[in-house]
This record gives sequence, C-alpha cells and structure tokens, in this order.
Amino acid sequence: MRQLFPPLSAQTVKALELLPEALARVRPLKRAHKRSLPEDVAALSRLLTVERRERQLPYWSSPAFVSAYLYYFLPWNLLRQTRLLSSLPLPDPWLNAPQGEALLLDAGSGPLTLPIALWLARPEWEEAPVRVLAVDSANQPLELGMALFSALGELLGRKPWPVRAARGPLEHLPRLARQTAARGGGAPPPPPWLVAAANVLNEAGRHLHEGGGMDESPERLAEIFTVTSPSALLFIEPGTRLGGKTIMRLRESARQNGFAAASPCTHNGPCPLLAGDGGKTWCHFTFDTQGAPSWLTRLSNEAGLAKNALSLSPLLLLPQAQKQAGGTEVRVISAPFSVPGLAGFARYACSAGGLLLLEDAGRAVSGEALSVQADKNAPHDKKSRARVVHSDSR
Repeated sequence: MRQLFPPLSAQTVKALELLPEALARVRPLKRAHKRSLPEDVAALSRLLTVERRERQLPYWSSPAFVSAYLYYFLPWNLLRQTRLLSSLPLPDPWLNAPQGEALLLDAGSGPLTLPIALWLARPEWEEAPVRVLAVDSANQPLELGMALFSALGELLGRKPWPVRAARGPLEHLPRLARQTAARGGGAPPPPPWLVAAANVLNEAGRHLHEGGGMDESPERLAEIFTVTSPSALLFIEPGTRLGGKTIMRLRESARQNGFAAASPCTHNGPCPLLAGDGGKTWCHFTFDTQGAPSWLTRLSNEAGLAKNALSLSPLLLLPQAQKQAGGTEVRVISAPFSVPGLAGFARYACSAGGLLLLEDAGRAVSGEALSVQADKNAPHDKKSRARVVHSDSR
C-alpha cells in the first residue's frame, strides 16, 4: 500500500466512538474526577515531556494519572496505531501458526494498546488463531487492558483474541516466549508470529538491568528481540528526536542480527539519515487527525492540548529470508517546504541510494511511497547534499 497512514475504516471509527463507554465499564469516573480530568491530562502530559527527567515514580501509581492515561493517551495511541497497522505488510497469522497458534508477544504492553489496535485495524484476522502474551513490569495496566479488550469486544459484538499477561523486564522476553509456546512431548516451541513493542524503546533506560543506559539500549534491545526468532518484529515509537533516533539505531543493529527492514523503509541498505546529515534529523512521519472522535477532540481542547497532526516513528522487520526484493520506490519523510530555485514545494524522501530532495512534491503526503527516477548525475542540494529529483506524486 502506497499510503502509510490510510483513513480509518468505518468499523474502527465506531470503536473509537464507543471507547468512553468501554472505559466507563473498566475505569468509571466520579463526577469530581470527570471535572478534573482535563487538568489531570495536562499534568500527565507535562510529566511525560518537559518534566520527564524529574519523574521518580511510574505514573501508574497515581489514580488521577491512570484515568488521564486511559481516557486521553490511550485513545490517541489507538488512533495513531490503527492508521498505521492497517497498511503494514505484516505476515499472515493463518500462515504463521505451525502448531495451531500464532503468538503475538507484546513487550511493555501497558493497557494492551497495540494488541487492541491491531485487532481493530485487521478485522479479517478476528478468527485467526492469534494468542496474545502481554508483558509489562506492572500488573495494573495489564489488568486494565485485558478488561478493556473484553468490554470493547462486547460493545462491538466481536471476539477479542485470548490474552495471557506476564510481568517481567524486557530481558525475560525470550524465556517468557518459550514458556508460553511450549508443548508437551519434548517438541521445541514454535517461534512467535509477531513480537511488538510500542512506546517502549525510548523508556528502555528505565527497564534494562544492563547496558549502561539509554545510549546503549537500542543495540542491547536488538539482541533481546531478535533472539526470539519471530516471523516479524514491529516497533512503534513517538515521532520525537529520541524516538526516531532510537528506531534508526535499532534498525541498524537488527540488520546485523539477520533481520531486514520491511516498512516504512523501501530498502534494506544503511539508513541515509543515520550518518548522512550529522545527526540533525530523524526518521518520523506526521499525518492528520482524521478519524478522531469528537469526545476526544473536546477533551484535548479542554486540556489545552489541541491536535491538528499526529506523528510516529515505526519500523517493521522481517527475517532476511522473508524480505521481498526492494523496488524503485522511495518514502516521503518530511513536511513540504520551499527551496529557492525549485518548482513548487519540496519534500525529503528516503531511498536505497540515499536521501533525496523531491521537487514539486507539495501534493504528496508524509509516509507516501512514490516511484521516482533518481539519476546518479542529478544535482545535489547545497544544504542537505540530497540529490534533487522531480516528483511524480500526482
């Protein structure tokens, strides 16, 4: 699919509209808590961003922050992830269930945001033999997520995937995967269908027992995740500098551990942004808020956090043997901007040959895959050193 963030399906839009009713079954709010919810959302937002370094205790230890997360951050994350997951070339769980089950191992699962988002985004897999192992360092978010999954399934008249929760640090993922997939008779357990981690890597420094801290965590995490030998690895991080840089470094480490970049990358060569610009930019995508329910938009406005755009830094990895041969497509990775001497608006794009500057690409959208003719003799942009090519986006 050429669009990385296609519009939501009608079924997913309905699910987001019903989410407050499902949340009310799991985490009902008293009248006073409803009144203070916008303030609590704003306070938690500050704690997760500008006051991040001052955070001492997990926000799950605060009842007000738990409600703020469930009613604000979880819905926005569901919206982001369902837009993405509906387009990713994930392996078919029906074809990756060697012993009758396709294991989805969700690391740092929290309230099961990613499994719920995937279940919403891929209704054709509702009856697939998917079983979820949700792993987190705290019990409370896992319990809330399991209850929410069940409540949402009842409201939608759909069958949620079965979920098992396990508490443990990221280092224990390989052992937990083996234990969950183990079978009698001494047969070796099958590898997971999908190992995923959403909004986890940027917090890795808080979870790893070894590795020395956040600067070394992507390389250490690549070892932890790839040793599970899954059919696919999926990482979704915030579209921040930290999130994007972490994704870029983990991609390079995963390539050295037998995995290939499948999406959003259109190639499996070295990342053009990792070494090509002196570290000034990072891989991320920005897209519109289409599909956001009115209740969530209203809460965002009341909290002083109005949104007109969303961003992500995603990465899907497949074993080298499963990676399809790359084509001539490039991926748009920036907003439009003016460049003196070029027609229309320009955008940056990632390609196997390095960073490109697309001329007259104002109608393209962030994350779109385009077919362009990148002449080796094309001129280079003086500022970015990217080759300048004409866009055929429309």
